[in-house]
Amino acid sequence: MNSRDIKVIETARELLKAHGFFVDNLWHVDDINFICEQKNLPILSKREAMEVFVIANEQFEGETGLCWPQLENAVNCYFRRKSLIDEDIKNIIC
Repeated sequence: MNSRDIKVIETARELLKAHGFFVDNLWHVDDINFICEQKNLPILSKREAMEVFVIANEQFEGETGLCWPQLENAVNCYFRRKSLIDEDIKNIIC
């Protein structure tokens, strides 16, 4: 990220804080790809990584919040879903 991007993000965080949002722990697509690297999984595009965040949000646990293990579970879920979809497409084509 360049300095302009960092400044925009900081401004956005301050605006959200001013309106009562807690934004001290922001997740980034790089976090998802770090998990992929650790698990020897393919690196995801930004769009795919954002889908992982959607899955994590669907499985949100109020007691733990959005945490690292939850992101790991969401990555696993994403690849299981992708595998099933790819298999279905392959069966339709064949």
